[in-house]
Amino acid sequence: MQSALPRLAFRLVLIVLLIAGNLWLALWLRDFAAEMAAQGRIELFGATVAGLLLLYALVLAIPFVPGAEIGLALLMTHGASAAPFVWGATVLGLSFAYGAGLALSGPRICAALERHGFARAAATLGRLRETDPETRIRRLEDSVPRWARAWVLRRRHLLLALLINLPGNSLIGGGGGILLAAGLSRLFRPLPLLLTLGLATAPVPLLVMIIGPGILG
Repeated sequence: MQSALPRLAFRLVLIVLLIAGNLWLALWLRDFAAEMAAQGRIELFGATVAGLLLLYALVLAIPFVPGAEIGLALLMTHGASAAPFVWGATVLGLSFAYGAGLALSGPRICAALERHGFARAAATLGRLRETDPETRIRRLEDSVPRWARAWVLRRRHLLLALLINLPGNSLIGGGGGILLAAGLSRLFRPLPLLLTLGLATAPVPLLVMIIGPGILG
């Protein structure tokens, strides 16, 4: 037991450092976008904005990192003309996280987790991969209070959309963490999930396109 404590402490410190580093990157990108816009050095169709949009999508996919501020900075800078691109980058970033969740429950990842001492996590992911969606839903229904079953499981796409737009959702993993968990659960098929993401992330870009960036305050 004592020999396992240093290894556990090292993993916890590594996770904290990764989260802190990703958070610093998200805040730096937000400030960089705002500074470049203030200096008039960002062109909408230039390489700088394209790079920022790609970095925004990647940062948004990382759990516990509030990456949405980068997209908001671009919307406030360019208004309606940037809204479709920010919208697309948002869906892309959340899709990255969902895809990562699907990949993490693959057999190679499970084997790697088991080799590094995460046998329980590997076994859980292995069980999720080997059971069909309806069986997983029935098992989850047995562990969820009766009053919550309809919302948590049968209306899970609506619940996912609500969680994505929940203020302060970075405390429960942010958009990246929520979509990572959705991928791990294997309860969301790709096409319905993409439709859910498109609709859930639409309100702010559409408001900017219709009313203008002043709606962001």
